[in-house]
Amino acid sequence: MIISFLLPHFTSAYQEVLIEERDGKPIRVIKVILDWEHYVVSSVAKDGWETLEDLTKKVAWISSINWAFFCPKDYSSCNWQTFSNYERVFQWDGASFSRFRPDTSVRWIFGFDKNWMPLFVQNKISTHDVGLESNINAGRIGDLYFGISNFPVLLINWDDVTVGAKEYIDSKLTGKGNRNFICSTADNKTIYMWYIGLSSVRDMAPYLQKNFDCYNALFLDAGASSAMIYSWNVLEKGSRKLITDAFVVVPSSAFITLWWEVSSELTPAQPTYIMTDSDIKLANKLTKVIDAIYAKYGKATYKTNLINMFRKEVSKTTLSASKKAVYNQVLQRLFTIEKL
Repeated sequence: MIISFLLPHFTSAYQEVLIEERDGKPIRVIKVILDWEHYVVSSVAKDGWETLEDLTKKVAWISSINWAFFCPKDYSSCNWQTFSNYERVFQWDGASFSRFRPDTSVRWIFGFDKNWMPLFVQNKISTHDVGLESNINAGRIGDLYFGISNFPVLLINWDDVTVGAKEYIDSKLTGKGNRNFICSTADNKTIYMWYIGLSSVRDMAPYLQKNFDCYNALFLDAGASSAMIYSWNVLEKGSRKLITDAFVVVPSSAFITLWWEVSSELTPAQPTYIMTDSDIKLANKLTKVIDAIYAKYGKATYKTNLINMFRKEVSKTTLSASKKAVYNQVLQRLFTIEKL
C-alpha cells in the first residue's frame, strides 16, 4: 500500500523548484532569491566520499544539487592527465584552500563572498591549460568564502564565451542531454541551478540568457552523478552515489550564527504567490489519486505519463498562479524518490 504524500502548509518566495517545459525543453531548476535574510546558496566540500544527503546535512541543508568533478582535497582519486589539479579550490568552512591556491587554472570558481553575494572568479597563472584566459575578478580570489570550480564557463557578464573553451567541449558535451548548471542574474539577487534537458553545452548560454536572465553561468556535471534534493525531498539519484562536493541552499541563520552578521541594509524579497488552504487540499487530493493509481497498477506503469501530463499543464502561460502552484506540488510528488 502506498502511503499518501503529505504536503507542507507553506510556500516560499525565497526558494522554489521549476518543473516544467520552457522554450521547448524540459527543466528541473531550483530558483533561490537571495534576500540575505532567509536562505543563502553556498557550497560544501569534503575530503572523503559521502552521499548528497549526508554531505549537505553538515551545513543545515534544505535543498542541494551535485557538483561537477569528484576530487578529494589531496586529489588522490583524480588522474592528472585527464583532470588538471585545480578542480576544487575552496572548502565550505571558509578557511581551507587547496594546495594550488591561488591558481584556478582554466577552471572558473562560482562562489560567494562574506555577505553571500555571488562572485565569479578565475585566476589563471598556469601555463599547463589552454583555452579562455580572461582572469575575471582575479584580484578578488581572497574574497571568496565558499566556492567550487569547473569548466567550461558559459556566460561571463552576459557574454557567451563557450567558443573560447572549445578545447574542453568534446563530443560528450555536444550531444543532446540533461545539462547541469549554476548561474546568477545581473543584480546578483537570484541563483538558478540544476538541469536543462535536450541541450548541448553549446546551446546553454543563449537558453539561460533568454529564460532566466543569467548573467554569469558555469557548467556542472550532468552524468552518473546527477542528484537533487529539494525541500527535504530527494528528486534525483544518479548511479554514482558518493560525491565530495555540492551546492546547497541553507537558512541564513545557520551561517549568521557561525560566521558573521548580515548587513541591515539588505531587504527581503516578497512572495509572488502563497498557496491557499484550498490549493493545499487540492494538491493533497491529487497526490492521493496518484497513490491509488500506483497501488492498483504499479508505479512504473503510469509515472512517466503522469509527469508528462502535469508538466505540460504547468508549462501553459495562461495557467493561473493557483493551479501552477498546485501542479508544481504534484510534480514534486511524482519526482520524489524518498522524503528525508
